[in-house]
Amino acid sequence: MIDINNDSLLRQILMKHFTNSDNKTLLDNPNAISKLLKSNTCADQLTIQVLIENKIIKSIRFTGSACVVATSSTDILINEIKNKTISQALDIIYKYKDLIDNGDLTNINNLNELVVFKNIYKQKNRILCASLPINGLIEILKDYE
Repeated sequence: MIDINNDSLLRQILMKHFTNSDNKTLLDNPNAISKLLKSNTCADQLTIQVLIENKIIKSIRFTGSACVVATSSTDILINEIKNKTISQALDIIYKYKDLIDNGDLTNINNLNELVVFKNIYKQKNRILCASLPINGLIEILKDYE
């Protein structure tokens, strides 16, 4: 479990996922579902691709240009839902959404590195950045639920 009180560690995690994203290339698979994610308030724009087989997220990737918060949020969220069932992934996404919207730390056990966004709810202008991947992923996953 990550020490959520270690601000230096949280910043390191955030920057690692921005500068060296684990999932930042698109899939070379015609069966992957693509979704363009665009911010209404800035130039952040990402394309996300999801490959689902038998209600399990087999692969998920993204590309595009976005700020530190949006890019890191997308990369970390992908890591957390990859190889999960659609139901498990949606549960993680909704818990993450509650964390960034309300600062709710009661259900963070399976959020792992997503806890780096524990204080985003205090920065209203950054909530949209941290939530950029959420609606697109929910839309894709709900279609396969």
